[in-house]
Formats: sequence, structure tokens, C-alpha cells
Amino acid sequence: MIAIRLYLSALTLIFLFSTALGRGVGVLEAIIVICSLIYLILDTREHLKTSRAELRTLEHLEKKADSIASITNA
Repeated sequence: MIAIRLYLSALTLIFLFSTALGRGVGVLEAIIVICSLIYLILDTREHLKTSRAELRTLEHLEKKADSIASITNA
């Protein structure tokens, strides 16, 4: 997933620089760059939410495992 994000970021930057150096950034180019940046921000936000939920699940399982281990050791 990170490869796709890096690829989209690189394409966005290359497109922005090529249009800025070539003939200037017009309305269409600005819309393309803004939409791709918004997509990257929302995609990263969703990935962070998923990662946070997985972390909470792992912490919950770790607490359960610790409680089971303490019961069996006692």
C-alpha cells in the first residue's frame, strides 16, 4: 500500500513541476493536483484509523494473554 502512495505522490510532484516549468499551472492542472493530494490525505487517514484499530485489538489480546498466564502460573 505504501508503494501506491509513494507512486501517486511522485506522479503528482512530477506533473506539478513539469506543468509549472513548461507553461504554468492552469485551472485543470491545479484541480488534478488538488484532487490527488486530497485523495492521498484521505487514504492515509483511513490507513491510520485501520492501524489504530489493529493496535487496540493487539493490546486487548496481550492483556488477555497476560491474565491467562498469571492465572496458570499462580
